[in-house]
Amino acid sequence: MSDRVAEAAAAGAAPLRGEAPAPGGPATPVHCLLLSGGLDSATLAAWIAEHHPGEPVVAYTFLYGQKHAVELEAAHAVAAFYGMEHHMVALPPIHGSALTDPEVALPEGRDLDSVRGVAPSYVPARNLLFLAHLAAVQDAGGPGVLWMGVHHDDHTGYPDCRPEFVQAADQAVRLGTQHELRVQAPFVHWAKADIIRWGLQHGVPYELTHSCYQGRRPACGVCDTCQARLQAFAAAGAIDPIPYEDGEAYDVTRPAAAGAGAAPGRAAATESAL
Repeated sequence: MSDRVAEAAAAGAAPLRGEAPAPGGPATPVHCLLLSGGLDSATLAAWIAEHHPGEPVVAYTFLYGQKHAVELEAAHAVAAFYGMEHHMVALPPIHGSALTDPEVALPEGRDLDSVRGVAPSYVPARNLLFLAHLAAVQDAGGPGVLWMGVHHDDHTGYPDCRPEFVQAADQAVRLGTQHELRVQAPFVHWAKADIIRWGLQHGVPYELTHSCYQGRRPACGVCDTCQARLQAFAAAGAIDPIPYEDGEAYDVTRPAAAGAGAAPGRAAATESAL
């Protein structure tokens, strides 16, 4: 972890209060974005700006024992691009995942279309912890909405990215907070390629995002998330703007970009970016 990221984490996060209400009116809710530095949460930042213009947005990025800090640096860049207040929050390390346990290797070169079951990169109850922390922080400050960038392609490999989880979390947060906070995940039924299509139409800076679970720059191109990202760009008919270690990784985007019509299938285990 870089010194800059460690210093940011040590600073913690304070509740952001909604703007003062007009006489007799409700307070403006704060939009609390779970920002991982991946393309899904970066697109969600643009979604919030599009659908809630002028309303306060604050981004939160969590440290939970990741093997690298590259995604945190990407989150900082995305937050700066959208002019969002950005907090990094340090949690105790979460074990039981290839993302956090040094002795557990991340898979490479898997056929994602044939993958079944929970992904090795699933971090146990990670999104549940994130939402609980956000709810506690924001409920101390006023009304708010907690936003997650989970999507359809995460449903198989990540239990805390499924529609049932989002619905249950929304109900729990609403019932358990004084300001009846809500949880929103507008992409939960979208494929990753659909997210990219929307993002390209709305100028999302995908060159600032990071998905590689190996934490490499250029990206490795062979871990599950690199493969899923490349396949999604191909299905969207676009070329991924970030560099890869093997320049040939771009080849998977070319058939779709050239209009060949053969798009890769949906990945079963993908980036669970927030």
